[in-house]
Amino acid sequence: MASRTGSTGRAESGKGLDVGTAFIYCAERGRGKITYRRQRDAFFDIEQGDFTKRMLEKVKVNYIQKGDTLYVIGEEAMEFANIFNKECRRPLARGILSPREKEALPMLEVIIQSLVDPPRVKGEIMYYSVPGEPLDANFDVVYHEKVLKGFLERAGYTAKPINEGMAIVFSELAEHDFTGLAISFGAGMVNVCLSFMSVPIMTFSVAKGGDWIDQQAAAAVGETASRVCSVKENAFALNASDYRSQIEKALSVYYDNLIEYVVVRIKKEMERSEQMPRLKHPIDVVLAGGTTLPKGFLDRFSRQFSKVKFPIAVREIRPASHPLQSVVRGALIAAMTDGEREGAGSRKAAEFVETAKEEGRIPVGG
Repeated sequence: MASRTGSTGRAESGKGLDVGTAFIYCAERGRGKITYRRQRDAFFDIEQGDFTKRMLEKVKVNYIQKGDTLYVIGEEAMEFANIFNKECRRPLARGILSPREKEALPMLEVIIQSLVDPPRVKGEIMYYSVPGEPLDANFDVVYHEKVLKGFLERAGYTAKPINEGMAIVFSELAEHDFTGLAISFGAGMVNVCLSFMSVPIMTFSVAKGGDWIDQQAAAAVGETASRVCSVKENAFALNASDYRSQIEKALSVYYDNLIEYVVVRIKKEMERSEQMPRLKHPIDVVLAGGTTLPKGFLDRFSRQFSKVKFPIAVREIRPASHPLQSVVRGALIAAMTDGEREGAGSRKAAEFVETAKEEGRIPVGG
């Protein structure tokens, strides 16, 4: 299959994939701009029936059939869960394949297939995100990484993993020579990467994130986590003067708890690390991920950060320019610059960030 051609006339290949607990994003560049697609990483099972199947097909709901069960996948899974006041199911938990979900592997592969087009060239390179090793949970990411690699290789790609935090460094810190601290507040976990000149000095994760906030808030007020998640994604703000519901009050409490937990863990890891660089200049801290989206998150984080004595001087704490797409954008940059010599690769990545302009809203994968 012929590759697409950008504005320079050169063939462009290479894609990025962000496999998150809540959403999966795919990014590619063509005609001089980056395009994104996304799909919610969720499914909901309903009993099979000919009428039900016809209705799902009529309204163009993504589903698959397995035995006597229909599985609605993607964004519609959350809608069905809220309608029936139940929890939707997810292939991932805490950033990796869920060991408790027996349908995790087939559902994840179907969701990825619904999002990722065939390779534009034979063996097209695709970088996919993987989390750092968790500090506070007894699991590793090797199995998760290898399963994703298998999915993508079966689809015809040359699949390469990239640490989630490092992907944010590529995406957001080019103007600082890829030096700084990237923190990805995802649904399943929080990933952290300290980078110096594109070299990862420290990477790790903590097994709490947006899902943990939802679950704790839901338990506190007697709601489902799916319902709490819908409130958080649609109407919630951390800078509100007064919260309208018990759900919002609970969300505020557990946001504070998560932020404090993450800041303290980063400080402790830096203090005990033997690989900390002696930096001449203060660094930027970049915050990304869907959990950072409520208005007021930056202020909440900055207030908590100011309470601890950080081992490294910080110039600025700022949100990522593309909070939801930072990881997949960084994975795409890694794919586009793959094979370059170390110095040339860094220069090419910086040029890529400068010249590739995103346009429009994210089209939802179907």
